[in-house]
Amino acid sequence: MKHLPFLTLPDPVTAGEGALDPLGLSTTSERLADQVLPGLRARMSRPRFLTAVAVSAAVCEGLEDRIASDNVTPAYIVFEWLLVEGFVRASEKEHTKGTPGTLKAQAVKESGEPMCAKAYLRMPNIFGFDGVYKPLARHLGIVDDDLRLSDNGYALLKEWQKEQGLEGFLESSVTSGKGTSLRQMLRSAVEEGLRGGCSKRSAGWQGWRLLADHLAPAKIGPAESAFIYGLLLDARGGTRGEVFRLLKSTPPDEQPESEVVRDILIPQASQELASRLHAIAEFETVGTLLEDAFNWIRYLSSTAGARAITVADYARQAEVHSVCSALGGAFRRAEKALASSPLPIQNEFTALAKSFDRVKTPADLFETVLSHHHEVQQAKKPEGKRDWFERAADGSTFVRVPYRLMEPVKMCNWWSRPYRIDTARSFWADLKTGSV
Repeated sequence: MKHLPFLTLPDPVTAGEGALDPLGLSTTSERLADQVLPGLRARMSRPRFLTAVAVSAAVCEGLEDRIASDNVTPAYIVFEWLLVEGFVRASEKEHTKGTPGTLKAQAVKESGEPMCAKAYLRMPNIFGFDGVYKPLARHLGIVDDDLRLSDNGYALLKEWQKEQGLEGFLESSVTSGKGTSLRQMLRSAVEEGLRGGCSKRSAGWQGWRLLADHLAPAKIGPAESAFIYGLLLDARGGTRGEVFRLLKSTPPDEQPESEVVRDILIPQASQELASRLHAIAEFETVGTLLEDAFNWIRYLSSTAGARAITVADYARQAEVHSVCSALGGAFRRAEKALASSPLPIQNEFTALAKSFDRVKTPADLFETVLSHHHEVQQAKKPEGKRDWFERAADGSTFVRVPYRLMEPVKMCNWWSRPYRIDTARSFWADLKTGSV
């Protein structure tokens, strides 16, 4: 089975530059994505981490309020340390692609030092597998807000323990067996990690192999896969189930989300889903035009040497004239497509449209794009972020070094913001492997 590319999540950048979302389009795009695929997130890729979240909740039952002796690490992150290190120590790389934190665990393995908060991800509750997958685990009723097992979590673990030959893993199980021993082994390791503020298990600990054998993302079993698929198709997920059904026969290639939406999903979708997908497509048409207008300023400034660029430089570009001509119609079409969207989405888009409603010429576009970018950066928490540009008193502009763009702006057939379609397709690649 060919899989979509998997990337592990980077250790987050802590500098206060505000280098993401310079035009403030991401909040609306996230709301639109949530209308289509609620619960999913763009950083998700492998559904078996839902089982890992459930296993963690079972192992850490009663320890939810405990913090390790380092005064920062909760029990579920100690379990995460163990799981990720187990993948690195005892699993093939192709079985664990897409696992956050593996580079950190590899460094721990090579150094011989124990896994601890300083050696792991800086914000594991956001960037670790628990942080990435717990929104969906909560949405599907696998765990509650405190990461305690919910009804669907118990049901998922019943399927998993039976299929994996781990009877007795759940304490509520009537019989004991290999699962009982595994739960006790993992529980002991978590408790020891809490006491010591680090993982105390040696390289020869048998738990590494057991974690890799029973929870590696690529080794999901058919019963476990079918149960997760059933949760994803639940009617309470709105159009999510329809999207998964429509993607069932789609090969997991690298086709951009924009093409999947336009060429595969919209032609087959129900009226409700088609309307929501159409809203996304029209919003992204506006977003792409605004990004092109923004990026032309970056490019012209980057290639002008030490000279600041002017409105006249910008207005000489034929592509800028094309963006300016297309923008009004794109806003009108998007406004119509978003008419049935929830009010927060409509209000956000109305505010965006109002910022650009007087743009008629490239000179208008130049000033409006820079003004909008400034407002977006100033509004970022906690105290605002720096603009990507510096401006002289005469209005001339130059881009700051981190944001230079040396390649000419080109039309593209993909969207800059993810809409979780790739997440659904990655899920399908694994679920199909599990024989759904």
